[in-house]
Amino acid sequence: MLRKLILAAGVALALFAPAYAEDPQTFKTEDSATAFCKVGNVVWFNPASKIYFAPGSQFYGKTKAGGFTCRAFADKEGF
Repeated sequence: MLRKLILAAGVALALFAPAYAEDPQTFKTEDSATAFCKVGNVVWFNPASKIYFAPGSQFYGKTKAGGFTCRAFADKEGF
């Protein structure tokens, strides 16, 4: 009986817990991201807003939190 109650509580917690997207693979510099992702595929992501910025945009590389990553990684993680 106790086992069933614990199992039911665990399932309920799993169903109601918020799902968090993982941050995409991050590179410290734009050059290291470009070497991995290829030219034109690097973006700056902001984990707080779940938005990424393309090169040349107003916030590219300028938010306090964030990092460089590949556009495909950011898309896959829901940015």
